[in-house]
Amino acid sequence: MNDEEQIGCIVGAVVQVKTHLNEAENAAVRQRLAGCEGVEIHAEDEQSRLVITMEAATGKAVLKLTESIQNFDGVLQVTPVYQHSEEYLHDEQTGGWSWR
Repeated sequence: MNDEEQIGCIVGAVVQVKTHLNEAENAAVRQRLAGCEGVEIHAEDEQSRLVITMEAATGKAVLKLTESIQNFDGVLQVTPVYQHSEEYLHDEQTGGWSWR
């Protein structure tokens, strides 16, 4: 594993969904976001903006995830508003990763 792969990245972002979508199309965008690994939806407002967080193992991976979301049908833009990167270590007991 190289050094970049040992740095985890969390990004807070606002996703602007097209306002002319009907309820089913809007729900499809939310469902697709919720289905992305490492993405969590925290809030939504009347202007079709979603507050999300994205978590990935590397900065490159979170950038790729951001670009993927930007290309979803019904999404106008993804605006990152916060980013935190931190080394994280492999947890031998759980076999997973934990933030330092």
